[in-house]
Amino acid sequence: MNGREKRRLERRAKRQQKRQTQVVSSYQPEESEADWEYIPEPDPEPKKTKKKKNGNPFVRWVNTHVDNVRLGLGITIFVMCALLLNNNLNVRKAYITSGQSFYSILQMGKMDADLTRTAREFVVTENDKYKKLYDDNVLVREGKLEDRRGVQKSFEDRFNDIPNSVIPDIQKQKLQVSLKESDVLAEKEIEAMEIISDGGDKTEAINLVFGEEYDIQKDKIVNPLLEFTDNLQMKIGRLIVTKLYFSYGYIIILCLANLVLIFLINDRLDLSIREHEED
Repeated sequence: MNGREKRRLERRAKRQQKRQTQVVSSYQPEESEADWEYIPEPDPEPKKTKKKKNGNPFVRWVNTHVDNVRLGLGITIFVMCALLLNNNLNVRKAYITSGQSFYSILQMGKMDADLTRTAREFVVTENDKYKKLYDDNVLVREGKLEDRRGVQKSFEDRFNDIPNSVIPDIQKQKLQVSLKESDVLAEKEIEAMEIISDGGDKTEAINLVFGEEYDIQKDKIVNPLLEFTDNLQMKIGRLIVTKLYFSYGYIIILCLANLVLIFLINDRLDLSIREHEED
């Protein structure tokens, strides 16, 4: 064995001895796990949370006061529904009132025409059948006999029953004027029929119900009725159109309030929200 080989073996032996020394020092059999010092693990670094922010002041205010906004929307929806219902009831009332008014005027016009027809028929034919029809029509007009619909009420009462909120008194005065002129005309008709019943001058009786003065008096009855119906038609038409426009407005507000309430179902109004990490 030469010197080089000998030195190599010595270095190997030293390395092995060094390893054994390290193993013995790193583990002492008399030590127990209870004697070991506990070194806590470091806390994990906290995760960065994300916070939603919004640059819109209105949306931020809504998100902050979401419960109050919901309450306000609920009240708004309730009020709009109540106003819409009331508006429709007013339209219904106006429609019913106009229908009843037109029907009463139509009845009065027909009644006046029937009185004229039966009076003239009796004067010309001297047939008591027409006298009986005339008397029945007078009783119906005065409210002493039922009409064909079973209603027993004078035309004066029917006109007074029209609500002033829909038809003002100044307009209903035209109906009263027509009634008074009809009473004047009825005096001529009754006078002509009495002449025939008493065997008087038939020519005189015919002139009373067919003359120019009679026709002028008829116009005094019809013209106020026509003026009233024209004014009623215009007033009711404007009223209904106005109420419909209000209804459209209530419906639009109601739809918008419901739309916003839908966005607030999940407690937030998530409009244009941008995510930013907290520093």
